[in-house]
Amino acid sequence: MKQQNLLGAIGGAVILVAGAGQFATAKSSGPSGNLNLRVQGYELIGSSKVSIRAIGQQIADKQGNFNGDETFTYVDEAAAPTSTAVCVGNIAGGTIAAQGGSFGTVGEGEFVITMPFTPATAFPGTACVAVTTTMLCNRTLVHKNLIDDLDAGAYHCVVTGVAGTGIGGASMDGQLDSVAGSNSPTS
Repeated sequence: MKQQNLLGAIGGAVILVAGAGQFATAKSSGPSGNLNLRVQGYELIGSSKVSIRAIGQQIADKQGNFNGDETFTYVDEAAAPTSTAVCVGNIAGGTIAAQGGSFGTVGEGEFVITMPFTPATAFPGTACVAVTTTMLCNRTLVHKNLIDDLDAGAYHCVVTGVAGTGIGGASMDGQLDSVAGSNSPTS
């Protein structure tokens, strides 16, 4: 009887460990963060100051790689309201990179986010062109155990660069934050 109990306990432990392994594998594979993107401010295009308001949805992995979409409205302030337009496209090969230093116990710190945007249809001479936006950000986390997961938390950013044809400068800020997936604040 003792041998049967021992074999039963060993069998139960094997099932428990195998089950935990499946859950651990499922959580660490593939994209885990569903992120909302918001960027607002202005770009200088030629002699025009163009106001921009952007939203997007990004899917990221724990290493900080992300892809998704972005839609923005833009207005040439000197010609408003007749110069209002909408630009739709995607972000491919976006990255979130930690900049070193101490991040404290809840994951605050400094990060650089890079977002290469490609419009579905480019309109040269406007804000709707291929650009790479770089942002300097800090991050807050709800769950401190996610400190090493770059797709977790809320990034609060200042745009430090916008590189694209015809863009002479920019002043913008942005946010990228978890809304769903294994690293969302409600998970």
